[in-house]
Amino acid sequence: MIHLSQPQVAKRYQPVIWVGIFASFVLLGHTTTTEKPYKSISHSLKTSHLGDPSQAIQDLVVPYGYPLEEHFVTTEDGYILRMYRIPHAPSSKAQQQGHRKQAHGTSRRYLHDKLDGLTELLSGSRGEQPQQRLPVLLQHGLLDSCAGFLLSGPGQALALLLADAGYDVWLANTRGNTQSRNHTQLSTWSAQFWAFSFDEMARYDLPAELDYIAAKTAQEQVHYIGHSQGTTILLAALASQPELNNRIKLAVLLAPVAFPKHISSVPLLALATMNTDLVFGLLGIHEFMPSQRVVSYLEGKLCTAEPQLCVNILSAISGYNYSNVNGTRLPLYLQFTPAGTSVQNLAHWAQAVRRAAPNTLVHFDWGTDCAIRKGRSAMCNQIKYGAPDPPLYNLNAIQTPLALFSGGHDRLADPLDVEFLLESLKEGVVTNEVIIHEYEHLDFIWGLSAKQLVYEPIIQLLSQSDAS
Repeated sequence: MIHLSQPQVAKRYQPVIWVGIFASFVLLGHTTTTEKPYKSISHSLKTSHLGDPSQAIQDLVVPYGYPLEEHFVTTEDGYILRMYRIPHAPSSKAQQQGHRKQAHGTSRRYLHDKLDGLTELLSGSRGEQPQQRLPVLLQHGLLDSCAGFLLSGPGQALALLLADAGYDVWLANTRGNTQSRNHTQLSTWSAQFWAFSFDEMARYDLPAELDYIAAKTAQEQVHYIGHSQGTTILLAALASQPELNNRIKLAVLLAPVAFPKHISSVPLLALATMNTDLVFGLLGIHEFMPSQRVVSYLEGKLCTAEPQLCVNILSAISGYNYSNVNGTRLPLYLQFTPAGTSVQNLAHWAQAVRRAAPNTLVHFDWGTDCAIRKGRSAMCNQIKYGAPDPPLYNLNAIQTPLALFSGGHDRLADPLDVEFLLESLKEGVVTNEVIIHEYEHLDFIWGLSAKQLVYEPIIQLLSQSDAS
């Protein structure tokens, strides 16, 4: 008899486990809705590119004539984060070439410049050097990647609209998602690689990205736009590292999440009721919902064959207004989402949902058991923080101007929780608040009306901030 170690078992059966989880989400999201089913069509992204994260992002940007750069940022604790940069809008010539190449389906030509550790991916020739533009850093949400800001395409996607408006656009990817799965020492099959939550994203990832952008652009300040967990990362970073407040000129928070006390996402509520990290740890799994090729392929095929199942999956987890999403693009969206995170990060969110004390953003709770056991090193709050309880993030210490956009039907950023967030911030910090009553969580990145209701007002706010 062949005996497999726990990591070998996890590696062999992980696809089967995730198929079961997807099936569970379908059942959890199943309703007797009378909503009109979505019509499915094929999309241009090749399935063969799903195993190449860089190529997949190129396919969302370069065919339309936009310049694209790929950058790698190493954090203080050794994680290597992949960032993309769209430094400016297409020139008219590059845009025409991009559209022509896409229409004829011919292969694209890229220029590769590996100076200073970056790979520059450009469609066509370099042309004129773009003038200096103010950087805008985009940070995606939980289980997402930077693709969320690109999937709607030219004229609709936030990242491309910002480039059209003259901004130097930087797209971040949190540690552990499909775009950022490297470390200077650790393998992704190591449990240590996945020992992180949004605490580390706030402490290490965001400061490293800001330093990198400043080094490349010679600009100390950036605008920041975050969605969902991307807002949490910013709030935690500004609250715990006061020096960062001067690095961000204006922060725009889409579907902001700080106190998930009143969420109505059935799958996430289910995860909160169980000891998430313990259950998955027993299975030898430390990564949550990886969007690996097999999973992405499954989702894409599922949405193509049964679009209503995609509706159930997405509605169960995050929620969106079905009448505000282009249903024909759902197979494309599901090839990039979920993009994975750590089980510890999900456990952190589960702790936040269960937490008895209201209106508090708290570091990860390692518990009070400091005993060393076989198979794990000692870790508890006393060792980690020097106290029996995890420390709070002091949101009242935030000084950066904030603009909040929230939805009236958001099941993850519940309107009541958003109100509690507003009350926790210092008076005058929130310069603008916009509530879109019909919006749910994913409408802010996939919504057909997002350009008019969200993105154009954001660009106007950035322009006003630039002028001040």
